[in-house]
Amino acid sequence: MDANGARELSKRLDAQAHWRQATAVQTGEQPTSDPDVQDLDELGEGVRRYGIETQHTTVEGRPALVTHRLCKRLRDGRWDATLDVERIDYLEDNVAS
Repeated sequence: MDANGARELSKRLDAQAHWRQATAVQTGEQPTSDPDVQDLDELGEGVRRYGIETQHTTVEGRPALVTHRLCKRLRDGRWDATLDVERIDYLEDNVAS
């Protein structure tokens, strides 16, 4: 195994160990491996952050591009998923006056 392969294996093992710290994973209430691991970007204390997505939507009645990130936080022994807003870019209204 080369150095890159060893780093990737170490990263995967760390991510799996991090996931298994949840009591719900250990007791079988949540999956034994993270179903979103392929999008995992960052591990932190009690948090897992995944890739970003941008959607065209309406915010406060205005058209906008909203960039959000899936995050999972360890709460009461379970991984709880949320979509955290990273950024909102308001678009110009193309309405003629």
